[in-house]
Amino acid sequence: MRVRTRVAPCLVVVAIVIGVGVQPSAQQEQRVVVHSNANLRKASSTQSDIVGHLEPGAELTVLPPGKKSRFWHVRASDGQEGWIYETLVHVAEEDDVPPPPPPPPAGISSSIDPTWEKPAITGSVLKGPQGTQPCPADGEAGGETETNRHKNRIDIATTYHPVPFGALSTLPFPDASTNRAKWTSEELQKIEPYEGIPVSVIGYIVAVKKQFGGAGEATNCHFSQEPFVDTHMALVEQIGQGEEKAVVVEPTPRFYAKHPSWLFSKLSALDHSPDPVRISGWILMDPVHKGHLGKYRMTLWEIHPITKIEVFKNGTWAEF
Repeated sequence: MRVRTRVAPCLVVVAIVIGVGVQPSAQQEQRVVVHSNANLRKASSTQSDIVGHLEPGAELTVLPPGKKSRFWHVRASDGQEGWIYETLVHVAEEDDVPPPPPPPPAGISSSIDPTWEKPAITGSVLKGPQGTQPCPADGEAGGETETNRHKNRIDIATTYHPVPFGALSTLPFPDASTNRAKWTSEELQKIEPYEGIPVSVIGYIVAVKKQFGGAGEATNCHFSQEPFVDTHMALVEQIGQGEEKAVVVEPTPRFYAKHPSWLFSKLSALDHSPDPVRISGWILMDPVHKGHLGKYRMTLWEIHPITKIEVFKNGTWAEF
């Protein structure tokens, strides 16, 4: 009996020790790191209430059930719990350090030279959804013909001028009408030296916006179905910046057939990705979006259309 009375407490102790051993320790907790300014939401939906704001570098503890509907369930360092969209974070690793930025391109210019070549525009007719009339290169009749011609070009440059982000984002433009047809000759002369130059710019995508399902745009004769619409993307210079610091860059439907990965469902993978992108295409002035300045863009200059998208991953550039 004495032996039994001594063994029983030991069994209890062993059971307790085993029970403690299977509990996850703080070191075993999964964590994710914010790599862009982000909202913490009450539920796993972009329509859910915002309960907090997070800055790049914030480390979050993952809570059950982990990921749901492309959102992580997390707790911030201040104890606030909520949900954050998956593209705004990456899984934390030991000694987590952001990857180094890509090296500056060879031959990069500090500014955009107005004497650089501006090849003649090659346009094309866009065959729209079944039952619609084809859309000419000038876009909708009576619209912004000159702007639309630039947007709807299909020629691809043989070479691009690599320029820093600031060279494009700080180009001058007039405080003029949203309709280029109403501009004075002096206002037109301010953009003539730069529009139509082929360039490449490195940055980070912070928004990919679908343009289908609405009323469409005049440039595409108001077609409103994918793949007959442009896709609006916001490119910023540094990771963590918002759209108010962005240059808008746009792939157009006249390029989708050759680039099936450029459709909205796949381009969305670039939204808030920590991987830099190199965007190549034609410089365009788009006065229509003057009301978006300071909110969704920092300039009316765009790269539009995009003719090449590359992503910097594992130390090398790969075409998207």
